[in-house]
Amino acid sequence: MNVLLFGLIAEKAGTDQVQVVVTSVRELRIALEQRIPELSVLSHAIAVDRVIVHHDMPLTGSEEIAVLPPFAGG
Repeated sequence: MNVLLFGLIAEKAGTDQVQVVVTSVRELRIALEQRIPELSVLSHAIAVDRVIVHHDMPLTGSEEIAVLPPFAGG
C-alpha cells in the first residue's frame, strides 16, 4: 500500500511516499518506525481516507493513508 508523507516526516524519510505491506494501523505504525527511525520521536498523526485515526483498525490496501506532522496556522 502507498503511504503519503508530509512535512518534516517526508524530509526525514527522504521521500514523500513509501510502500508497505500491512493489514492494520498497528502494523503500519511498526513498519513506518522501522523505515523512518526518527518517526518515533516526531509528533505525527495517521489519516485513513482523510480521517485521523487514534486506534487500531484493519486495512485492506485500498485506503488512502497519510502520515501528517502537527499543523499550525490561522
